[in-house]
Amino acid sequence: MTRALAVFSVSSGGIRVRVRLLPTILDVDREYRAGRRRRDGLHVNAYFMPTNSEKACHLGTIALPIDGRLVELVPHEVVHAVMHRLGGVHCSDDEMLATTVGTLTSRIHSRIDRLGFGGGAS
Repeated sequence: MTRALAVFSVSSGGIRVRVRLLPTILDVDREYRAGRRRRDGLHVNAYFMPTNSEKACHLGTIALPIDGRLVELVPHEVVHAVMHRLGGVHCSDDEMLATTVGTLTSRIHSRIDRLGFGGGAS
């Protein structure tokens, strides 16, 4: 497992996720694949991995690369996390999903900025 530059937690709407900031997209890809290479040459840019235990204090972990497109990657992975927790959302009842995704995304960007990695919202 790649040594993270920072690890922190954010929560909203009863959902708590752990965030791991890794140096590069290649580090995220290697960690996700446990060192196995992909034949097509594509990389995993970020990921959400649910926790195996229902007793865990976190729903799961989001891994992000500091050199990645965080404006796209953070909300993408937060949607995976929130959808995992909710188990699905009907289009007429999506307010909790939208609010929680927005809040968690904002909190992750704020923490990245406060940790001095800049570009948390870029």
